[in-house]
Amino acid sequence: MMKRLLALAMFCACNAAVGATALEFSQNLGAMLPLRATFTDAQGHATRLGEYFGNTPVVMVFGYYHCPRLCSTVMDGVLQAIQDAGLPYAVVGIGIDPRETPADAASKLKAYRSADDNAAKLHLLTGRQDQIERVARTAGFQYEYDQPSDQFTHPAGFLVATPAGRISRYFSGLRFDRRDVRLALIEASDERVGSLAEQVLLLCSHYDPLAGRYTFAAMTLARIVGLLTILLLAAGIWRAHRRSATRPGARRPGSQELHAQSRARRPS
Repeated sequence: MMKRLLALAMFCACNAAVGATALEFSQNLGAMLPLRATFTDAQGHATRLGEYFGNTPVVMVFGYYHCPRLCSTVMDGVLQAIQDAGLPYAVVGIGIDPRETPADAASKLKAYRSADDNAAKLHLLTGRQDQIERVARTAGFQYEYDQPSDQFTHPAGFLVATPAGRISRYFSGLRFDRRDVRLALIEASDERVGSLAEQVLLLCSHYDPLAGRYTFAAMTLARIVGLLTILLLAAGIWRAHRRSATRPGARRPGSQELHAQSRARRPS
């Protein structure tokens, strides 16, 4: 509980440095990430952003490796949310401070991997300012450098991109629902993975970009169930009427026959 309060306090303090205008993710859904942007990985090797795409959806997290608290809290939330996801994915961290080096990324990566087994698929990158800004601008990630504190102010959250590099979903905050993240990964994979139940759940869910989560479309489902019920009842009535009409010898008696039957049943 105390850790969550500290994280929330740091989140508020980080955003307070912006003043009245809070920095946030712009919802650039469907935008194509600049996969040719160049970075350096934690091992000091030059790499392109596109090398982490192609086969699996990618969870992309922006931050910086000397961040006093917020960035680590967000990354911890991401790693917990994808725990036991049961499908392929990659997590790519983009360092927004161009002064940081691959050694800084390597130190942070070692800390993440020693604390969380889910960090095995985590990649941390550093890069030049122009390349960082290029990716951040496309992703809709707003950030500012505060010189007095020597810190960056930025929103908390992450995005999910398709294997082709197209932005699919955004998640805001410090903690994330595992089911929502898994549904986002399934959707980003073009629904090629996931169980049948999850596919139905995805069809019956609505993504709220403001809340950063999937909400169950209860009214839509109720209308569908109601319509199906009416159709089934109508079909049952029609089939029963058809069987009654085609049964051999099935004929409604006339009024004279009914009168004769009634007289025959009277006692003498």
